Amino acid sequence: MDFTSTTALLAGPRGRGLCLELAKLAAPRRPGESYGSTLLPAPGLSRESEQVLRTLAGIPERPQFSSADLHRSLVRIVRQAAYWQPPDETAQLLTEAEPCRALLPLAAAVVRSPAAAWWSEPAAPVTHCVQWIQTSTVPGTSPPALQGAGPALARWRAGITTQEANTPFSTGWTGRWWSSPTLSGVVSSTPAVPGNGPAGLQLVEDALDWTLARSYPVRAAPGTRIYEIHGPGDWQELAARYPLDVTRSRGSTWSLAAPHSGDGTWVMPDFSAVADHYDAVHLTVTGYLSTAGVVLAAGDAKTMLAGWAPGETWWLNDVLVPAGEPTNWQRASAPHTEPWPGSAADDPFGAGLDGVCWQVQAR
Repeated sequence: MDFTSTTALLAGPRGRGLCLELAKLAAPRRPGESYGSTLLPAPGLSRESEQVLRTLAGIPERPQFSSADLHRSLVRIVRQAAYWQPPDETAQLLTEAEPCRALLPLAAAVVRSPAAAWWSEPAAPVTHCVQWIQTSTVPGTSPPALQGAGPALARWRAGITTQEANTPFSTGWTGRWWSSPTLSGVVSSTPAVPGNGPAGLQLVEDALDWTLARSYPVRAAPGTRIYEIHGPGDWQELAARYPLDVTRSRGSTWSLAAPHSGDGTWVMPDFSAVADHYDAVHLTVTGYLSTAGVVLAAGDAKTMLAGWAPGETWWLNDVLVPAGEPTNWQRASAPHTEPWPGSAADDPFGAGLDGVCWQVQAR
């Protein structure tokens, strides 16, 4: 599913949150100024909700924003993602008909933005594995393990079985919320974002305060079979076709994130089974924005996409080879002045969350 309609972008909490971030940039700055919207705060609302509604009331009919604005807003909404607690007040407000409808001009602007063109693209020929370096005293990291995916997935599958057996049914947080093969030992990678380096440097859920990183370019062998997730239907199909029961290990956590999801079985894809038919699974940015955090049907069970980064590919079989030399990165407090190779001249390294960006580390 490509972004051929604005409704696709507004289908998920991440897409709605992205549009709200852009609304804050597009709305008028002068107090009381609006574009004729009747969406105004009602008595009894919290200060936070009042501010959101005033922002929505000020969205112009054809909002304008730069490619840097779009990227920064995407970074912010990814880092704000939380699957272990109920939706906050703003997220709940945006599910209501009128506030969601007010975001339509922003959604339309995103759909037609050239800077978002890569959001619907399949897995790139060359992607980048990002590894974090905890301190400056650590000289570097080992290259990603491009062999051994099969045994790693077998251990991961056995670990899920153990978790399900040892986790009691409860309504509390279990500490597990991701539906990716995180901590399995298999490799994941992300594409280079025009003007911003590897996506895995900035588009990170539940990010820690890393300051140093190293990225390794990799390339898939010809004929690699990649399952593409462009939207909710693709995730539903994957989870229904290869269901892995995670009701005990993740169900209570996801039920917190989706308070009205009800009882029943929760599943995620069994990636050890997926590997028999596909070498990798790739989540497009459009797939992330429309799918992440949404409770979806998977046969007779429920599922949720959580813990995936926009544009991320998980490699389930040994199909990768190195595609160049690694690059060291350091976190900076202001945008770098040199554009990413091949990017537009007016789109330098974009600032990340609150003005944080990454630049090539000086040797």
